[in-house]
Order: sequence, then C-alpha cells, then structure tokens
Amino acid sequence: MALLMISASAALAAPAAALLKELKLPLPKPAPSLFAANAIGQTSLNTQLGGAPEQLLAKVKAALTQQGYTERTINTVSGAWGFNLVMDPPSGTKVDGTPDGKAAALVLQSTAIGPGKLNLNVRFEGL
Repeated sequence: MALLMISASAALAAPAAALLKELKLPLPKPAPSLFAANAIGQTSLNTQLGGAPEQLLAKVKAALTQQGYTERTINTVSGAWGFNLVMDPPSGTKVDGTPDGKAAALVLQSTAIGPGKLNLNVRFEGL
C-alpha cells in the first residue's frame, strides 16, 4: 500500500520544462529553453531584452504573483547590475525531479549585459 501511495504522488509531479513553458512572463517574445546543469530538470528559460533591472523585476514579480507564486523576500536582491528573485510555486504544485529534503523554487536572475540590455534566466532549483 505504501508503494502505491508513493507512485501516485510521484505521478502528480509536473516536469520542470512543462511548468516553465506554462509561465506567463511579461516578455516581448517567449524565452527559449536552455540547458542548465544545476536546475531541476536541467532546463531553464533564457533571453535578452531591453530595459532596466528594476522595471523588469517589478513586472515579473507582479506577473508571477498573479499566477499564484509567492516571493521569498529574503532572497530578493537587486541593483543596477540586475536582480535575483526566488518564488515558491503555487500551493499544490509539485516539480518532478526535486531532490529529497528540498522544495522546488522558481529562480529568476537578470544581469545587465550592456546599457539598457538585460539577460534573464528562469529555472526551478531545489532549496
């Protein structure tokens, strides 16, 4: 009976790549998938876009909050260089491949790569 319960709960976990594709991010075009060795599912979204870090941070935070994600404010840092934003998935969301003893969190990192140009990477990590 215990094996049946474990299998049933594992079946309800969604692959990280599928969850990333479902995100509604305020980007001019969808961000393509990229291999990410340390991410859950070894996948991330990555794109470059124009703008300032603080404006992009406000937009992605608002968009993800509307989708049920919750900010881990202690992990949020930002500056002219870019930002790090960590958000917990909506209640009941299970990310396949999350290491034992860890919880999956959505990690967004933006880095200024030139005047008015940003790189944005989005992935799930086990924290």
